[in-house]
Amino acid sequence: MSKPLNALNERDSHIWSLRVAILIVAFFAFALTGILYTRQNDFFLHVPPDLSHGANIKPGELQAPNAYAFASFVWRGLNDWPLTGKTDYPATIKKLACYVSPTFLQWIQKNQTEKNDSGELSRTRSLSLDDAFTNDMVNPIGNNVFNVALTTKIHERIEGLPIKDIIVRYPLRVVADTRPCNLMGMALDGFYEQPERTEREQVPVEKK
Repeated sequence: MSKPLNALNERDSHIWSLRVAILIVAFFAFALTGILYTRQNDFFLHVPPDLSHGANIKPGELQAPNAYAFASFVWRGLNDWPLTGKTDYPATIKKLACYVSPTFLQWIQKNQTEKNDSGELSRTRSLSLDDAFTNDMVNPIGNNVFNVALTTKIHERIEGLPIKDIIVRYPLRVVADTRPCNLMGMALDGFYEQPERTEREQVPVEKK
């Protein structure tokens, strides 16, 4: 009788092992399916503002007008100090930290320290864009990277007295960004050239 009993016990043990293995495989299969489903439904779709002629849009692909609008929004936010640069500049750096790349954030923080040490933050500042968007202000260079030229007017005052009224061209780079804190899917990544003071209010537009 011992041999048949041992055979039955071995069979039952094998069946139990198979059931456990099936449960483990099923668990991982459901988990993998959930991960794939989430990833397939979590992506950025950048829609250009002008759809009058249609658009071929791919998930995660940046659009030139959106890159320009994003660059102007973030850069204006960093350079608008309605009360005083001593408090407004560090506050906006903290607020917009996730919309600039980590490397550019270090440059901005260093810039804030240098301006504070030299007394350049004890003032108000406003930065405005007077030029309308044109395609030549944004240059796509591949891999979701755009060079954006912002021509801006800077007004600075100390106790209401104007001390600076200039036009500066800022050549900024915009890149794709997938960090969870970045809700726009884009980040400023620094300057592709040195900013320059100019008397021109608009970047020249090439006639086509």
